[in-house]
Amino acid sequence: MIYLGSYTAGSGEGVGVATVRDGALCLESTAACPPRPSYLALAPDGRTLYAAHELEAGLVSAFAIDERGEPRLLGTQPCGGAEPCHLSVHPSGRFVLSAHWGSGSIAVQPIDGEGLVGPPTDMVEQSKRYAHMVVTDPAGRWVLVVYLGAGTVSTYHLDLGSGRFELRNEAQLHAGAGPRHLAFHPDGATVYVVNELDSTVTACGFEAESGRLTPGATVRTLPEETVGENYPSAIRVAPDGRFVYVGNRGHDSIGVLSTEPSLRLVATHPSGGEFPRDLAFSRDGRLLWIANERADRIVGLAVDPTDGSLSPTNLSLQVPKPTCVLPA
Repeated sequence: MIYLGSYTAGSGEGVGVATVRDGALCLESTAACPPRPSYLALAPDGRTLYAAHELEAGLVSAFAIDERGEPRLLGTQPCGGAEPCHLSVHPSGRFVLSAHWGSGSIAVQPIDGEGLVGPPTDMVEQSKRYAHMVVTDPAGRWVLVVYLGAGTVSTYHLDLGSGRFELRNEAQLHAGAGPRHLAFHPDGATVYVVNELDSTVTACGFEAESGRLTPGATVRTLPEETVGENYPSAIRVAPDGRFVYVGNRGHDSIGVLSTEPSLRLVATHPSGGEFPRDLAFSRDGRLLWIANERADRIVGLAVDPTDGSLSPTNLSLQVPKPTCVLPA
């Protein structure tokens, strides 16, 4: 089962549901909901799906997942910020965290016993800092927020009793970076930050005890000789930690970076469409799903675990303006 976020989906607004059936990627259904469900996240138990609606008055929706994997809208709640572009569920399953591109704020909202989201228990206002991602570290101890406008990754402690944030650390990326998203290495001690404004990835050390990030080496997501506009999007780390994958919007490719012995670009592969907005590994790690926003196309690329290379498959699906792909 693959859940698809988009600015539109299927024949109307909603969250798409796709499966691989008889060797083909098929759109099975579309779950109705408010417009622009641009980013999705599953609860830790897999029984509830959440969507951020990228609207001026931002919303978060909750969907119950039935035994067939089909989502059904439970309810929708304002998240208190403008244009939420990313959300995640705390590992405790008790809170939804959202990052608001338009207002620059982040919010935490409680989840009740039915999976519904309540009003925010806390918001951090950071006008014009362009919050682009909010995610918990693998141990569930810290909340990391990527602020593109400020060029920082901030670390917060979330009090699970009160549902309130406390800023603990802030890592400044290099000038002109424009950090957008991050991904953890499986060892939990390294974080890779993709920088949208200069087409780079920065490897950062991560201290689990303090939540502190320390920026290290920075490498390009494209070959040095590449010209033309490019805006990296999502970043994913292979399950074994040997390779990092980055969507290149503009170059319309997936950058493959080796982590051994140190971070370096080893190849770029066509994304199978235009403007790769999001990417995600299949559960077995053998496929990398790509949401090509401007091509209205989801594709699956085969992953070679020995050298990290990607190759085309017959798995492709036309979906209007896909912005998120979430395997379940």
